[in-house]
Order: sequence, then structure tokens, then C-alpha cells
Amino acid sequence: MSDDASERLMDAEEHRRSYNTIMGFSTKYGVSAALALAMFFTQLTLGAGFASVIWAIAVFFGSLFVVKAFFSH
Repeated sequence: MSDDASERLMDAEEHRRSYNTIMGFSTKYGVSAALALAMFFTQLTLGAGFASVIWAIAVFFGSLFVVKAFFSH
């Protein structure tokens, strides 16, 4: 019975570790990518043409910097 309890505890710890890893990655890069896509399609709608790609890249790196600065402490 105690073997089963220790195995469940190890499984829970592994799930928590993988959850923290997935959420950390999606928070850092997923938020930046979503904002960049939103800016890209907004600029395409406004008729910016190739400048929409430049805006998307600028927003991605700008928001990546802000998110990393926010989660650094």
C-alpha cells in the first residue's frame, strides 16, 4: 500500500514539473506570438503590406522583452 502512495506522489511531482514547464514556455513565447499575430493581421487589414511583417517582428520582440522582464522577479 505504501508503494502505491509513493508512486502516486512521484507521479504528482512529475505532473507538476511538466505543468510548470509548459505554462512557463507558453507564457513567455505564447503571449508574444499571439500579440505579434494580432499586430500582423491588424496591419494587413489596414493595408500596410510588407510593413505588417516588420510590425509583427517588432511587437514579438518587444513583448518578449516585457514578458521576460515581468517574470524575472
